[in-house]
Amino acid sequence: MASLRFSVTFHTFLLFSLWVVEAHTSRKLISTKEQEVQNNSHLLKDGEFEDPTLYMFFKINDLKIGTKLPIYFNKNDLRKVPPLLTRQEADLIPFTKSKLDFLLNHFSISKDSPQAKAMKETLVRCNYKAIEGEYKFCGTSLESMLDLAKKTIASNAELKVMTTKVMVPSQQTISYALRNYTFAEAPKELVGIKILGCHRMPYPYVVYYCHGHKSGTKVFEVNLVTDDGKHRVVGPAVCHMNTSMWNVDHEAFKVLKIEPRSAPVCHFFPLDNIVWVAK
Repeated sequence: MASLRFSVTFHTFLLFSLWVVEAHTSRKLISTKEQEVQNNSHLLKDGEFEDPTLYMFFKINDLKIGTKLPIYFNKNDLRKVPPLLTRQEADLIPFTKSKLDFLLNHFSISKDSPQAKAMKETLVRCNYKAIEGEYKFCGTSLESMLDLAKKTIASNAELKVMTTKVMVPSQQTISYALRNYTFAEAPKELVGIKILGCHRMPYPYVVYYCHGHKSGTKVFEVNLVTDDGKHRVVGPAVCHMNTSMWNVDHEAFKVLKIEPRSAPVCHFFPLDNIVWVAK
């Protein structure tokens, strides 16, 4: 399997940031007939979660060749992606909950709108105190995120990036729907590295919430293929081996149907996420 890792340049990083598709997994395999349905009504059956974005978690024992899991792809509209700001532009705009009223006025967003609620949640999350053994930050520009990633995990090492990609014979054949994927190759563990997972947050311009753990995390490169062989997904997956400090109400415990804080939790990364790794 071709490696997904390579040295970061600013232009390469910019191209990665423009990926706007999210990948998720659930516990229940779907039939071929259900795969052809383009709505998500089947996700509501048998008490399953209504929100498809929850279906991204899996167990560490699933990480082996031949394991089949459903994965949901939701293609975002490139025309609706918020702008990427330079560091100079981002530094002119306050990024704190105490300035929320000013920010809503600045971006012409109604106080009672869903966009305002999402902005508030992003600002709050970006100011969460890190749990023990965790490092975290929010990058409001490409330059600031790159600098913070280097400072956090790669002060004296080469910083590299990984993303999740969909590979098809032709772009016209891509279909974003819930479908079964199988591990086509044995997942490859990346040993002895530090990792930062950066997730794009809802905001009027691009903001990434980045976090990682100082220990207790395993990182893998995975290669998945659909039943018909037409769609292949390659990218990173991570397993958090110690969940003892996690919130007992974390969605992963509910999706995996496991006792809170009792077992490792693994997940794939959405296609608009960026994963930084360093030796």
